[in-house]
Amino acid sequence: MKIGALGDIAFEFSEEYANSIDELKRSRSWKYAEHEIVKGKSKLQSLGRQLDTVSFGGRFVDYFCYPIEEMHRLETEAEKGEPLVLVLGNETLGEFVIESISETWRDVDGSGNPRVIEFDVQIKEYN
Repeated sequence: MKIGALGDIAFEFSEEYANSIDELKRSRSWKYAEHEIVKGKSKLQSLGRQLDTVSFGGRFVDYFCYPIEEMHRLETEAEKGEPLVLVLGNETLGEFVIESISETWRDVDGSGNPRVIEFDVQIKEYN
């Protein structure tokens, strides 16, 4: 069952495949300029909405995929610096670029290959 995608990288969970997201956080903010007033309170001026940021974590498990290859796919997309469409469920959240990726190898086989890689990705809205 597909639960989402960042560009061509699908996040899904089924009996045959696990390439899943555990948690997603989306942050939105608005910026204001503060103008000092002589003998009075400052005044705020809306400068508008800032770019959204999203962070999510998940795991790649070797029973269902090749964790190191999946990490290389994320890194390749980050290196391109091109916007990727983020889709979760039936909702398209917009275009984003990858700002950072971190990974933790949880289990390694006898040849030194990761069996489970947990990852965290930070992305920023591309506008």
